[in-house]
Amino acid sequence: MENLFSALYGALRMIARLAGGYATVIDLRSGAYKTVDATGEEVSHYPLENYEGLEEARECRRPLLVASRREEGVLHFFLPLGDCLLAVNNVLRARREGDLKAIFREALPLIARVAGGEAVLFDRQGIRFFAVDPDGKESDRGMGELTYLGRQAMELGRPVIGPSLLEEGAMAVRIPVTAEFGMGFNNVLAVKQKKMLATTSQRDYARYTFAHIIGTSRAIQHCIRQARQVAVTNSTVLLYGETGTGKELFAQSIHNASQRSGGPFVAINCGAIPASLVESQLFGYEAGAFTGARKEGQSGVFEQANGGTLFLDEISEMELELQSRLLRVLQERELVRIGGKKPIPVDVRVIASTNKDLWQMVASGKFRQDLFYRLNVVDLRIPPLRERVEDIPLLVRHFIKQFRDTFGTFVRDISPEALECLMAYSWPGNVRELQNCIERTMNLATHEVILPSDLPALIRNCSCRLPENTVSGSCAGQISPVPLSGNSSPGEQDRAKDETPFVKTPGSCVLKGTTQAVERSTILRVLEETGYHRRRAAERLGISTTTLWRKMKRLGLLPEKARVSV
Repeated sequence: MENLFSALYGALRMIARLAGGYATVIDLRSGAYKTVDATGEEVSHYPLENYEGLEEARECRRPLLVASRREEGVLHFFLPLGDCLLAVNNVLRARREGDLKAIFREALPLIARVAGGEAVLFDRQGIRFFAVDPDGKESDRGMGELTYLGRQAMELGRPVIGPSLLEEGAMAVRIPVTAEFGMGFNNVLAVKQKKMLATTSQRDYARYTFAHIIGTSRAIQHCIRQARQVAVTNSTVLLYGETGTGKELFAQSIHNASQRSGGPFVAINCGAIPASLVESQLFGYEAGAFTGARKEGQSGVFEQANGGTLFLDEISEMELELQSRLLRVLQERELVRIGGKKPIPVDVRVIASTNKDLWQMVASGKFRQDLFYRLNVVDLRIPPLRERVEDIPLLVRHFIKQFRDTFGTFVRDISPEALECLMAYSWPGNVRELQNCIERTMNLATHEVILPSDLPALIRNCSCRLPENTVSGSCAGQISPVPLSGNSSPGEQDRAKDETPFVKTPGSCVLKGTTQAVERSTILRVLEETGYHRRRAAERLGISTTTLWRKMKRLGLLPEKARVSV
């Protein structure tokens, strides 16, 4: 007996470690016992009463496994060996797992919110025992149910990722934490929200405010002040501006500064939708109104914008027949769907935009006069970029930061010489063209600072300035100034043409109005391209050979050994 007791005591350390608790050997005849814990240390005062089921084990004289009634997850195992009894439990491991479960219960709401879905805890069989909703609140949905991915993760002992059964396109992750429980989460809510956004117009809300409009020039600040004044009213607004000046940016800003900011902002491009579909897009249709119509019908943008703002972009592209229907909706504040009979009241503020002279279109019979007066309650002219040149440095550095964050490039600034080139160019595409130019440059630049050589050749070689209130063309090809104001007379237009300081011919660039640095760079480049042939260079530059010679002398481009042929 002594030998058996000693042998069992020697094995207690290994048994306790494997069990994750305490191991005790008991001499049933004398009642003597020895106990060690999971670290292998002897515990002299661990009472036998802590082993639940001990008395039953003494009497039955057979192996016995008893689940604790005091502590969750604790098991007591008894094995009779002759006159000795081996008692083992996993109480330390169970307590550690209990603490770990408590930690995960506390963290689960945060995990659910970050993942954008449900988060759960499951046992070794994959059965749920705790769950929280995407909003972080505890849920009893699915308690006691099997999660297939959870069971698979527990069996494999590693994370399992797979599609969620709750929403198509959503993913679920199951991770075993210990041998007894695991954690899982999905992104069901995030996928649902993404689908909802996909089924809604991408411009069904206004993202921009006046704070997003960049510029300190007098022209743009005056326009912003007027727009802010208009925003607080419900008046219809007509935005005039060339392509790329930011008409929709102003429309969204007006909406967000108005009392309708809590309502929808719906935009429709009247020039981008086929003529056959514009009417159904504007006014909607009833079920079966035409071949291919949805069986449940569809609301138009006026109904979708009810209580908010409707932005009609490129209103000048709308057909005359539709203009009459639009006029009626603006006057009566109600519409009738295609194929319908019942008038539907709408409460919508309309903001329209155009890059054309609507008054001239009215005079030529291409736009209804009564609709023009209905839309032109408050007209705002958005200045082109050439009228706010002082804003170019601000815009350029804004776009550099924007694209640096997007692309992760090393470009961080622009050189004064490159900025001079940009400020000397006429920007017929306005802010949008400038934005595209910076994006293109940052994709191709090889320095931390943008240099003139990084800029597109058109801007680098032909940085020409146009007079105000004209729509400019590119540096190649003839252009004609087009006044933007709808109040200018034909005589004023003729005078504007007469006052134009230059006329471009194909393949030519004009130097008037450029700075000295840009002028020198342009002349030098053209000279290199023409092999320093002065006559051809003068023709390319649109000046006389005498003028070219004077400029070359003034700019230090006449080295003694330069071969300049006439």
